[in-house]
Amino acid sequence: MSEAAFRLASDPPDKSFGCDGVPALICEIDLDRRGRRFNRAWEVFTGINPAGLVGNGWLNAVHEEDREVLGRAANSEGGSQSVDVRIEDRNGQYHWFLVNIAPPTDVHLPRSSRILVALPIDERKASEAARDAESADIRMMLQNVPTMIWRTTAAGEMDYANERYLARWSQTPGTISGWGWKDSVHPDDRDGIVNYWANHIGTDIDGIYEFRAGAPGTGYRWYLSIATCRRDEDGNVVQWYGATFDIEDRKRAEHELRRNEAFLRQGQLINKSGSVGANLRTGEHHWSDETYRILELDRDVMPGFEPYLERVHPDDIDLVREKLEQVKRNEIDVEFEHRLFFPDGRIKYLRVLVNPAHAGSDELNAVGVIMDVTSAKTAEQEMHRAQAELTRITRIATMAELTASIAHEINQPLSGILTNGEASLRWLDRAEPDIAEAREAIERVVIGARRVSDVVRQLRAIFTRKDPAPTKFDLNDTVRSTLPLLRSHINHHRGSVSLDLAGDLPAIFADPVQIQQVIINLLTNGLQAPRQSDTDERRLIIETARDEGGVTLRVTDDGPGIDEAHLTNIFEPFFTTKNDGMGMGLSICQSIVESHGGRMFARTDAAGGAIVGFALPVPS
Repeated sequence: MSEAAFRLASDPPDKSFGCDGVPALICEIDLDRRGRRFNRAWEVFTGINPAGLVGNGWLNAVHEEDREVLGRAANSEGGSQSVDVRIEDRNGQYHWFLVNIAPPTDVHLPRSSRILVALPIDERKASEAARDAESADIRMMLQNVPTMIWRTTAAGEMDYANERYLARWSQTPGTISGWGWKDSVHPDDRDGIVNYWANHIGTDIDGIYEFRAGAPGTGYRWYLSIATCRRDEDGNVVQWYGATFDIEDRKRAEHELRRNEAFLRQGQLINKSGSVGANLRTGEHHWSDETYRILELDRDVMPGFEPYLERVHPDDIDLVREKLEQVKRNEIDVEFEHRLFFPDGRIKYLRVLVNPAHAGSDELNAVGVIMDVTSAKTAEQEMHRAQAELTRITRIATMAELTASIAHEINQPLSGILTNGEASLRWLDRAEPDIAEAREAIERVVIGARRVSDVVRQLRAIFTRKDPAPTKFDLNDTVRSTLPLLRSHINHHRGSVSLDLAGDLPAIFADPVQIQQVIINLLTNGLQAPRQSDTDERRLIIETARDEGGVTLRVTDDGPGIDEAHLTNIFEPFFTTKNDGMGMGLSICQSIVESHGGRMFARTDAAGGAIVGFALPVPS
């Protein structure tokens, strides 16, 4: 009930009831809910005249679903009763009221009477509904989040687990309650996780533990659980919230990786060029002929640590000495890389592997291999240089196609500069110079000049030989700044570009010039895709989005799509389906994206056309 309605209800007062000045609906009813007296607020709120309220008439304003509960409260033999009911106003709208029904305190009133006082509670009900909706949303989220969620008391006893948790381990809320969750843990891991958890709940830091869980009949899988505490206002831990993740695939991958590394190490030990050995007790050393060749030492040189150190590059000498001390202790495998420096200035790169080998109780031996990896290092450096040079050449190759765009982008602000310059001269040449107008014209000249400078700076960044300079930037801004550079190229191909850019895209850490080159290549590739007919307009869509691994950008064209047989080769160097294509554009795009920790992707759109794009990680 509104404040205005309450004011109307209390003015003028009805002296016969004596409570018309109270901001509430007040009435006297009997045990059969028949109304006897009503304050003026009832008439003002419901629009029912006093005669219509008497008897059962007032119940017409009460929602039919609430009349029964109201009747039970009226017939209660105890003291006052409070219920929430809905009462209809004069406009046909129902409002929530907190209704208190109590026997009269006035001894002159019949004992069968009940005094009913109703206070409006619409705001409270709306707040409760909002809280209920929020709670339902949280419950739905917890049940559908793609991981296993759980909660314990401050003492570590589990009191909640979501459906995914219960279904994964075939448990029920009753079986996991308290410490019952441990029964699903592998017997070999059970004591470890129980002891860890029992000790951890005495702290207030985040916890993490890996273990196996399942059942003998269905098998066991590896899981990772993390937990964080919730504190009260005084900083005391009151609950623990946790999430459990299935890491079986990761564990299998780690096992396979370790096995492969063992095979690789054994293969390296068998196939390396030079072998070395040392009796660490007697100081006797052995080098194979190939070792002498790699070190470029005469065979009359006595093998040992000192002649070896004489060949080590000065900048690597401390590293090598530290590693040789580890070899002398003969405790662990030693593996490292360093450079050799020769009198004529040449440098070699070596990889060294040494394993402890106990040949007998009286001897302490170390055996190992050294390999010359200079060719591999040189090839790697050359590959990086060639890749950088090829990327630069590709950028330069697009200059011809961007010439018209360059002229257009610069000509427009230059024309504005000329016009505003001439205007400022006219304002200054007047008999009474208009300084304000001249200033405005000159300010427009400055704005135009800055625009020209920005265009030139962008183009110089694309075509200048510069080392990659990663920085944080907005991918959407790069897309927007790239389109003007290709405007003439787009028009030449009778194309149009639509943007669908995500609004909440996080910044990425990459070289903006190289990423811009990737975008240019993708757009050019889309514009040059085969057409359905010569009269068709080429339509491209650039979309950006955020996914769980970072951000994605994709370019969709309206061409015939990508042949299924070409999908596996589309990013290979020199692979092209165009008669005049070099097959380097997408290959360079892939090299740039992968060098930033990302990936390229391509597929045929279900609606027709091709989708080509990339995904880049977001810095943590």
